[in-house]
Amino acid sequence: MAVWRSVLVLLAGLTMAAHAFAVGPDYTVLDEDADYRQARRWIEEKNYAPAIEKLMVLLITKPDSPVLLNWIAFSHRKLKNYPVSKQYYDAALRYDPTFMPALEYQGEWFIETGDMASAKANLARLTQLCGRCHEWQDLNQAIEKAEGR
Repeated sequence: MAVWRSVLVLLAGLTMAAHAFAVGPDYTVLDEDADYRQARRWIEEKNYAPAIEKLMVLLITKPDSPVLLNWIAFSHRKLKNYPVSKQYYDAALRYDPTFMPALEYQGEWFIETGDMASAKANLARLTQLCGRCHEWQDLNQAIEKAEGR
């Protein structure tokens, strides 16, 4: 009986430890989708229009995916479709207010549209969430560049 109790205590501890290290939902499931990978390749190639089309099709089956919403917003921003881009960043952050890629890219959207105060607010939010993670570093660098530092 004591052995089983020890095993149960050990399993409970491992379960709690695993949860302690988890940060938000796991969005990597999209990485297994060939259409998503194609859209990401197009984004990397700066071929935004077909990427948006492909992502919009994926969004039909995953309408609450901050990953898809964020990449649609990013692509529209790169095409200078700022009002549409904002709608998708806002939607991504409604579904997951802690989604760091959307906070970074929305911060860059704020810079491009002349709202430095909001860009800095996103930077502060990233500081709370992840310290000086790569999203924070990228947004901080964009802010410094925009301010001529």
